[in-house]
Amino acid sequence: MKISPDFRPASMIRGYHAHLYYDGSNKQWAGHLRREIARLFPTAEIGRWRDKAPQGPHPVSHYQVAFTPDLFAEFVPWLSLNRKTIDILVHPNTGDGYEDHVQNRLWLGNSRDLMYDALRAIESRIKKRRAEEAAAAAVQAAE
Repeated sequence: MKISPDFRPASMIRGYHAHLYYDGSNKQWAGHLRREIARLFPTAEIGRWRDKAPQGPHPVSHYQVAFTPDLFAEFVPWLSLNRKTIDILVHPNTGDGYEDHVQNRLWLGNSRDLMYDALRAIESRIKKRRAEEAAAAAVQAAE
């Protein structure tokens, strides 16, 4: 299938993150979800509890689940049906963290205002590191 230059192919998505937001009133359910995710979706990578908030661009406590594109069609509907009061941010990983969190996202439940300045700072550090790595690789290749 030929893609118009105005559109990007879904093949540029390397994976997804689901950020499950919780507080004191629903942390127990977040734990139940976590255990069931591990049981039903063993290839998904479940991150640590992030009780300290805000953290990065995330305004409330959360944990992250990383998963592959082939799991999306089964995992995201399951989250939608079983989240109860847990709000969930789902975003692709295309290599542009700012755009993925701000423009390419979807919400299950209520949306939250992310901390955009933190996202910009993170992306700036990543781009700087990539440029430094590319320059170092070029120097090494020239030697």
